[in-house]
This record gives sequence, structure tokens and C-alpha cells, in this order.
Amino acid sequence: MLEIKNLTKKYGHRLVLDDVSMTFQRGKITCLLGLNGVGKSTTMKAIMQMIPVKSGKFLIDGAPITNKNIDRIAYVPDLPIYNLALTADQNLAIAEELYPNFNMKKAERLIEFLKLPREKKLRELSKGNLARFNLIVGLCQHADILLLDEPFSGIDVFTREIFIQAMKSEFIDEGQTVVLTTHEINEVQDLADVVILLEDGQVFKTFTKDDALAEGLSIVDKMRTLYQGGGSA
Repeated sequence: MLEIKNLTKKYGHRLVLDDVSMTFQRGKITCLLGLNGVGKSTTMKAIMQMIPVKSGKFLIDGAPITNKNIDRIAYVPDLPIYNLALTADQNLAIAEELYPNFNMKKAERLIEFLKLPREKKLRELSKGNLARFNLIVGLCQHADILLLDEPFSGIDVFTREIFIQAMKSEFIDEGQTVVLTTHEINEVQDLADVVILLEDGQVFKTFTKDDALAEGLSIVDKMRTLYQGGGSA
């Protein structure tokens, strides 16, 4: 289980996250949603200790995140972080050296499943194929927690469909905690077990897919009722 406690983050005088606490359950896909600038990506970078924060604690199974256990988290940003001058195969070989639990056999299966052109250099790939490559590296680290920051950003509908298939298949490790941010709200319906809505620097509402279904609503319809009702639903 991944926990955030009392996270506060400012950029200059702008308060982005104000004493935010969240829990991400083991074996669930949690979608972190909200308008631009509400702190979705900032939250992920804070978890990964990539940015300084004013305050906050980050815990895995009750233990603080440190350099000793941060490899239990796989972080997939919305921009490529690998060597664009090398091919997908060459970058995967580097990933195998970087990540102690990297599963190359799984990567081979995902390359076939996602139809990734493995002989091309990353800089020659479309944005959709770069997103597929990033996903492969994230899924193959055999991490307890997978953070996906805007995985749908700028990719075509077909790639989104393939992505969702991968996320709802055997490619997700059993019991893996997945946290995903996205602006593509319609895609959440087929992915999310839990939805956390951020607004004005705080958690506006948390609900599960089962909560929405119990009311005869889709996830998107549930979100609509919450925003229209000011969070009272």
C-alpha cells in the first residue's frame, strides 16, 4: 500500500497542494484526476523524491520511502526519459541493467502485443510508439507500485485502446498498485477501480467504481454529479 500524508507543495507563492493525504490500495488501479495545475504530476514527482516539498510523508506498507526501497516503485512520465539515439532493443538492454527485477521475457511479449517497431531509434518513433515503449519499461520492472503520468497524452485512439487492453491483462503483476493521471476522462471508465479528484490543492472527493455502479452511474456520470453538487454526493 502507498500512502501520502499531509503533502504541501508550493511553486513560488502559488500553493499547489495543501496538506493532502491519500491512500492507494494494493491491487487497485487508482486514477488521480483534476483540471490542469491541480497537482497530479506534482504528486507523482513528490512520491519519487524528484522535487522538494514543504511538508509531507510518503510510505510503502507503513515504511518511509527512501533510496533503499524506492525501487519498489516504477515511474513512467509523459515524456521519454531514455536515449533517443538508441533503438528500443538497445534501450531495453540498458533498462535490464538499471532495474534489478526487470523482466526481459515480459518485455519481448509486450513488444509483440503492442506492435512496437523495435529496430527503430526512439527519436524515429511516433509519440504513440514512444508511449508504448515507456509503458513496456514500466510494466517490466516488476515493481510493487506503478505510477503512470498522463499515459494518454497526445496519442491516438487506437494506441489508447491497446494501452487499456495491456492494463487489463496479465501484463499487470498480481497485487500491483497502479496510480494513473490523465486528462482523458472517458478512458477512465474502463480502467479505474478508484477515483481521486483533486481541486483547489486538496482532495475534493474519493470514490470507487463500485460506488458509481451501485448508483446506476458510470464513473464519468458520478464525477459529473459530484461537481454539479459541490461534492456532497
